Amino acid sequence: MTTVDAVLGEQLADVVAGLREGRRVPALSAAAGRGGEVVWSGVASAPRAGDPTPEHAFRIGSITKPMVAVAVLRLVEEGRVALHDPIGTHLPDAPAADATIAELLSHTSGLPAEPAGAWWERAGGSTWEQIVASGLPQLVAPGTRYHYSNVGFAVLGRLVEVARGRAWDAVLRDELWTPLGMTATGRVPTGPHVPGHAVHPHADLVHDEPVADYLAMGPAGELWSTPSDLVRFGMWLACHDTLGEAGDAVLPAAARRLMTAPRTVVDEPGAVWTGAYGLGVQVRKDLIDVPGHASGPGTVPVRTVGHSGSVPGFTADLRVDVETGDAVAVIGSSTGGFGDGTGVLAALRGARPAGGLPGVVRAPEGGSTGPSTGLWAEGAAGTGADTAVGVPELTGTWYWGPVQFTLRAADGRLALAGDPGVRGTEFAPGGTPGTWVGVTAGYWQGETLRPVERDGRLVALDVGTFCLTRSPYAPEAEVPGGHDDVGWHAL
Repeated sequence: MTTVDAVLGEQLADVVAGLREGRRVPALSAAAGRGGEVVWSGVASAPRAGDPTPEHAFRIGSITKPMVAVAVLRLVEEGRVALHDPIGTHLPDAPAADATIAELLSHTSGLPAEPAGAWWERAGGSTWEQIVASGLPQLVAPGTRYHYSNVGFAVLGRLVEVARGRAWDAVLRDELWTPLGMTATGRVPTGPHVPGHAVHPHADLVHDEPVADYLAMGPAGELWSTPSDLVRFGMWLACHDTLGEAGDAVLPAAARRLMTAPRTVVDEPGAVWTGAYGLGVQVRKDLIDVPGHASGPGTVPVRTVGHSGSVPGFTADLRVDVETGDAVAVIGSSTGGFGDGTGVLAALRGARPAGGLPGVVRAPEGGSTGPSTGLWAEGAAGTGADTAVGVPELTGTWYWGPVQFTLRAADGRLALAGDPGVRGTEFAPGGTPGTWVGVTAGYWQGETLRPVERDGRLVALDVGTFCLTRSPYAPEAEVPGGHDDVGWHAL
């Protein structure tokens, strides 16, 4: 492959090493692309994390979604379906049957974020029959607003399977991965791969994360891949590949541009509008400082397309500069995350991200994250819901896996937020005693918060099926997917 010069290669490696150390990630792998080719790849890892190479695969979470979207757009190109078709036309038993295919692709179907039941990313997914039987509600009418929905992509994966008569991942292998040379991508690892961990926020300890079978939820985030494969996919998606007619045979450039055009704003509490969503694709305005830019030194907005991804044990980010075609992909083996790929993209451009290179706290997908620090080198009560668990008892520090959140009460509402910059959602008393419902924009808008008791004692919060505990994976709580057999331990 064509490679970057040695100096730039060292700069990219230094950025990746800094992200890994700053966010205490066991292993962090990255790749960069330019001119339609992968030009650099590298891995940084902690002592005792093994010796992963750029060929080791990681779970990529929701970067699965734009690949599933490609399979749907291929059906559109063939005239098998239309973007404005209600999904019920093709799947009569689908939840949100009146939502269109385009609304499902752009997270405006009104479906909830997660399926019914326990935290599926750790406990395992649902079958299609279980999804249908659960009678999922629509939180709002289709087309009303953006609300990130993993369930929506389970529906789209089912559409692909019914239309093609075979499993969704088999369709992607035949129609996308093989033509693009993505040999390391699959529903299960096709070669060497890295285990996923939660990293304790206050000690140099890890908790092994389960690798659950996602069943019909697989199209929302089950795939494994390498950064190099993701860079190949990203450059092709942004129409900066060198495949020519072979690339258009997978999906014409016009359809790819349609996928990457913004359709809905990602509205987060207290945040400026820097994110949008297309058809299965995140569209972002990244800010980087470019010395010597034509307009002079300063902050320059860069439109990127791609997607982020997170499942317990892994986080990932794919970003492609729409104008230049420069692409980066970064994947880490930590539930808490590494931040995003902005710093790597900036380094590829000979620049730096505006504001430097902070670490970023990972929160459930679909919205903003913010800065934090860390190193791993070699509430007032208000009037709330009618519940046996008092409002003061609900407030305070909670952990979503290893990630810290704070629940505060005021003016009859609860407000759940992470470290500075991480999304927050306000909850008002719900219709069922003891429950609270998200009422402000954010990942949990419209979702339900429920206290979970054990032997008469509050041990957890169920927030939109996510399990929050008083300490990281607290042993007194029945965490979906279970606990590491040996508990928190050295890597």
